[in-house]
Amino acid sequence: MRHIIIGTFVAVLAAQTPVPAPTPAPANSNAAEVTTREETPVFRSRVDMVRVPVVVRDHAGKTVGGLRKEDFQVFDKGKVQQVALFSAEGSAAPKAKAASTEETGTPSELEEPSKPAEPGKAPTVMPTRFIAYIFDDIHLEAGDMMQARLAATKHMDQAMRSTDRAAIFTLSGHVSIEFTDDKALLDAALLKIMPGAHSHNMPPLSYYLADQVEEDDQNTSNPAVALAIGETIDCFQLTGPAAAMAPEMMRGTARQVVAEGRQQTRSALLMLKTMASRLAAMPGDRNIILVSPGFYLPNDLRADMAQVIERAARSGVIINTLDARGLYVPNPVGDLPGCPPPSGTLGEQIVRYERFEDIAKGLTLDELADGTGGTPFRNNNDLFAGFNSLAAPPEYIYYLGFYPQNLKPDGTYHALKVTLANGKGLSVKARKGYWAPSHVEDEAAQSSREIQEAVFSRDEVRDIPIDLHTQFFKPTDEDAKLKVITHLDLRAVRFHKEAERNRDDVTLVCALFDRNGNFLKGIQKTVEMRLKDESMPGRLRTGISVGTEFDVKTGAYMIRVVVRDAGGRQIAAANGSAEIP
Repeated sequence: MRHIIIGTFVAVLAAQTPVPAPTPAPANSNAAEVTTREETPVFRSRVDMVRVPVVVRDHAGKTVGGLRKEDFQVFDKGKVQQVALFSAEGSAAPKAKAASTEETGTPSELEEPSKPAEPGKAPTVMPTRFIAYIFDDIHLEAGDMMQARLAATKHMDQAMRSTDRAAIFTLSGHVSIEFTDDKALLDAALLKIMPGAHSHNMPPLSYYLADQVEEDDQNTSNPAVALAIGETIDCFQLTGPAAAMAPEMMRGTARQVVAEGRQQTRSALLMLKTMASRLAAMPGDRNIILVSPGFYLPNDLRADMAQVIERAARSGVIINTLDARGLYVPNPVGDLPGCPPPSGTLGEQIVRYERFEDIAKGLTLDELADGTGGTPFRNNNDLFAGFNSLAAPPEYIYYLGFYPQNLKPDGTYHALKVTLANGKGLSVKARKGYWAPSHVEDEAAQSSREIQEAVFSRDEVRDIPIDLHTQFFKPTDEDAKLKVITHLDLRAVRFHKEAERNRDDVTLVCALFDRNGNFLKGIQKTVEMRLKDESMPGRLRTGISVGTEFDVKTGAYMIRVVVRDAGGRQIAAANGSAEIP
């Protein structure tokens, strides 16, 4: 038997169904020493440790590596925090390791063992990088959309690697292609992306201006209100007594524009949050490229934006943003679509507010990127180069984690700032803040969260040495039973004495992914060990093996096994793969 010793990475994870601790029972010399329970894990997400992705760049814009934990300072509401977790990552993703395969058991248990690849047949290449391309069909204009589609098609045809998997989605939800390496499917999906229908309100108030109006729509000295009234008068050419109707006409339009804009923005943020959650299940580098002209984010939706960044940051999902307008130059004389050219100084005021709006839209793209360790690509017409540069993660990215001091579960916003102790000439990009949880997480939920985060990671941890191999047999030409056997070395497990037995509970989760990295199924097992003193030396010497069985079809699969012991709260994780011809 060829063993591959695989381990795990200390991850902070978010949740399966918690397993209640067993009630101590009276000593029973005839009780089983090792029992196993099986269930389906249920994954959830919560805030505990605050995870802050950080990218440091030099004067030339190149990312800087080689920094250490002590080089960083993190401030939460202006108070310095102790960095409890630090990791520095390069762009190379860990490769999936093949699990060893051995023919064991009786013929009824194993009829056909895994075989090596046929001569001349290339082995299955497992993915290590997942890129979700999300097109903002809500806000993009037709011309910009066409240029972005052409650049994306060229990029996918020329730059995708055999270890890449791409998915295509739109913010409206009208187009969706799950992760695949089939370029024909991806090209066909790109052709289906069309800009959404834009409503034509009269007067044509922008969402940004309408939101400024709504904040104080009765105050005619408010510059935004005065401008909106001026646009209404100018657009409808109102004179004399008719001009007195302009304020009420403007307010009605502003309310309609704000309601529509808020719904579109909320939908866009919900899609981004959903995609960040979906990528959390991908076993490798996780990257979102948002293709958008940017969108205005009002104050009452900033909590929604923070949730997107929080979800992505906790899962190691990078959000990059590409401004599909390229090098954008606003109309220098102002523009009111569907209306006569603005007269007098009105055009200057319109240009001024358009610049404010353009800055606000850009800040939304920057905030999404900076908060997740990503990069914004703006003011550049070479969209093909933009896709190529954003598809790969930053060469160097740092993850800082801290437990907030005296954190109250009150759901309030906490502003963050990350600085370098000696960062002269270097720029730091990091998330701007986070929202405190609204209630306290118990120990069982914390354990479940840790296991989930480890399952949906590709990092390997060696707290508990584990050994992984697979078996399969095929009852039909297309159907198969895949068995994953995990061997645990118990010498690293921390037992405690209770009722004259050496006790510990070990939770094992085995997760199955398809060849494109899409999560298929997870099985959780709880191994309860109640070992007698006379059995301990033998068990420590031989360890124990746990089998997990899946019903599958022929094809290639990725395997992730995570083990956590209750006594020492140690985690181990293993990567494997299996191919069933």
